[in-house]
Amino acid sequence: MALAGVLLAVLTTWPLVLHMPSRIAPDLGDPVRTAWEVAWVGHAMLHSPLHLFDANTFYPHPLSLAFSDSLLGYGPAAFFGSGTVAALVRYNLLFLLAWSLCFFGAYLLARELGLGRLGGAAAGIAFAYAPYRVTEAGHLHVISSGGLALALFLLIRGCRRSSARLVLAGWLLSAWQVSLGFTLGLQYVYLLAILALLVLVYWWRGRLFPGAAWQRVSAAAPQAPELPANTTDEPAAKRALTTQRGPLIPRRLLAVSLIGVALCGLVSIYQARPYLKISHDYPTAKRTLKEVKNYSSGPAALLSASSENRVWGAATSGMRAKVHSKNEDVFFPGGLILVLALLGLAGVGGSVYTRNLRLGLAAGAFSCSILAMGLGLTGAGYPYRLLFNYAPGWNGVRVPGRVFTLGTLFYALLAAAGAQQLVRLIAPWARRHSLAAAPAVVGVVMLVGLLGEGAGHLAHPVVPQPQKAEVGLPGPLLDLPTDGPADRVWQYFSTNGFYKIPIGNSTFDIPAVDDLRGGLSGFPDKASIEKLRYYGIRTVVLHLVMPTLPGIHGYAIAEPPDLPAAAAKPVAGLGVTRRQVGSLVIYEIGPGPAALHGHD
Repeated sequence: MALAGVLLAVLTTWPLVLHMPSRIAPDLGDPVRTAWEVAWVGHAMLHSPLHLFDANTFYPHPLSLAFSDSLLGYGPAAFFGSGTVAALVRYNLLFLLAWSLCFFGAYLLARELGLGRLGGAAAGIAFAYAPYRVTEAGHLHVISSGGLALALFLLIRGCRRSSARLVLAGWLLSAWQVSLGFTLGLQYVYLLAILALLVLVYWWRGRLFPGAAWQRVSAAAPQAPELPANTTDEPAAKRALTTQRGPLIPRRLLAVSLIGVALCGLVSIYQARPYLKISHDYPTAKRTLKEVKNYSSGPAALLSASSENRVWGAATSGMRAKVHSKNEDVFFPGGLILVLALLGLAGVGGSVYTRNLRLGLAAGAFSCSILAMGLGLTGAGYPYRLLFNYAPGWNGVRVPGRVFTLGTLFYALLAAAGAQQLVRLIAPWARRHSLAAAPAVVGVVMLVGLLGEGAGHLAHPVVPQPQKAEVGLPGPLLDLPTDGPADRVWQYFSTNGFYKIPIGNSTFDIPAVDDLRGGLSGFPDKASIEKLRYYGIRTVVLHLVMPTLPGIHGYAIAEPPDLPAAAAKPVAGLGVTRRQVGSLVIYEIGPGPAALHGHD
């Protein structure tokens, strides 16, 4: 099944696997910046681990890695290889790994909850290829949710088998999932807290028998533990069981769980410190209700699929037109997934899941669907506003919709139960009509349907590479034009040695970067050169030929706006040397006067 997960990832992203050193999916936006990010984390782990968050971007600002999700857990992948091509191949491998791990983790979790191979495969496909995931294909930190399902599998199996090794592995994997960033880490930690509370309640009510005692009782009667001897009164029997509940968790499991919780806490604290410092030092880094509302939407979001979805994209275009953010607020769970999830919830044909588990999964799917709409469900923004105001960590979340990632797991597990129940219902009919292969055919059709309605069309643009003439130039270096889309490419270029650059891509507005960009509209003139000296820039590379990049509508303005006109301007008297190599114009900024003005 692990191999099946890899093959499905290759198939649904085809032909990306044939062009790993030259192409990327799905666009030249966030993916190329993420390729730099993973490369920097690995480079810093090896060469400057005490300054891991002090990235080479946004010079001279410290802690610039914390300007977006850190993806620390992927850092070791960058221990091998260097430069832009290695960064691209590495990103593409991690991209395929993310889809594969989602499939394999959900498969194992479904099997541990009692489903067969068909149900497990249905859960894996429904989770890894949920229609929502195509929307987030450009955000590696969002689609990397496979560790979440796999960690839950290890924790549940470890507790059931009283295996300290499996429980410890589950906690280690949980810590790794948190290390990929708080986008998924925050909701996962809250899920663990809720599950721990449920376990405590069940144990207190005498309905949970951990460790060896639990195994003996459940083996005798999984749904109804044996009553104590000489007990005929059922209420009295329940009270007697409660008084015999014993320890909540065996000692060996308690020890490794405490270690695991401590490790998750240390990872969270290590990651949180730079983000808290950034929030304190940069007022614009604080999430406001207005900003969160821009990424919120109403119930139409639950009926909207991504425009890249092959099955539901066109069918839901009317609803999609009503949502705020077309690439963040489209949460349609999928038609087949919904039908199968309802069958799984109803338990038609006899569900493997207990009634409480079905209700719990349904409550999880419903809660995540409601919270994913953010402040858009009601005029006052409730219920999400309660999280924003009172739940630790949630006031730092910019895009509420990403909590739907967790919702896709609940939908997938319910849909998997529904798929297995449907095949079970068909089996007696198939035997009566001598159609022994019918259940298998129906199962395969459902799996193909789940994959087909979720796997969307992903573009694979060619990633620009730096020319030889711009490799090894002295930094700090500024590539022009500069704006949000272009700066992602310049970040990627900087993986060739990680020279310092004054720009980059951030999740919040930085006044000093705006000041620098705004002073380059007339480049190269006296004012712009003085501003470059003020910011300590030694080299400027003007790119006369630019690739087609995804735009940021409304506020991204390329500076300078006219590249050929900028290249034709004289530089006499500016203290600047200029040379042109192909489509590049390279400026070296010599000593001279710097602009006199304050900056943040």
